[in-house]
Amino acid sequence: MSSSSSYDSNPFLHANIFSRFFHSWVTPLLKKSHKNGVLHLNDLYDLPAHLQSTELTDKLEQNWFDEVKRCPNNPSLIRATLRTVGWKPFAYGILAFLNGLLQIIQPLIVTVLMHFFEPCSSMPSWQAWLLALATIVAALSSSLINNEYIYKIDIYAMQIFIAYTGLIYRKVLRLSLYSMNSITSGEITNLLVNDANQIQRVAIFFNDML
Repeated sequence: MSSSSSYDSNPFLHANIFSRFFHSWVTPLLKKSHKNGVLHLNDLYDLPAHLQSTELTDKLEQNWFDEVKRCPNNPSLIRATLRTVGWKPFAYGILAFLNGLLQIIQPLIVTVLMHFFEPCSSMPSWQAWLLALATIVAALSSSLINNEYIYKIDIYAMQIFIAYTGLIYRKVLRLSLYSMNSITSGEITNLLVNDANQIQRVAIFFNDML
């Protein structure tokens, strides 16, 4: 990323709803990669503010301090995390529900459509065409909804992972020499690689567990 460019240079920030939904805002970058055969660091877009590690870590850290002040005897990292990323990840569970509903409806439509091919079927052809069209629409809608859901959930899971790893890194830098002697580098690595990654996985699959 070029240091001279501003954070507003990311085309995602100026893309309309259709461009964001179909990810066409990244097309110029793909064309450039196809034309040149390689992308350099200064070809990449600057991260938008909501994905920058500094901002995410600052926000989680402040929410954690507020949580400690609010509940000094029993502070909750979960509540601090929810105030950091908001409730939108759970709201996107509606998309997962709709996708599951469409996946149930589609085979039911096909089952009804199969009656048209039975001997002496009384189903009119126009109804069979409507059922066939409904099958296509259900499959297409399910695919679009599922892709959008996975994309959005991955973004929020990545935000949580970035904020957690940033907070762990800051905590390590603030440890005293005595505290550093009581913890191994392997334990710190385990927090960054395994524990934070497990929380990211929970964020991704949380709605599927409901």
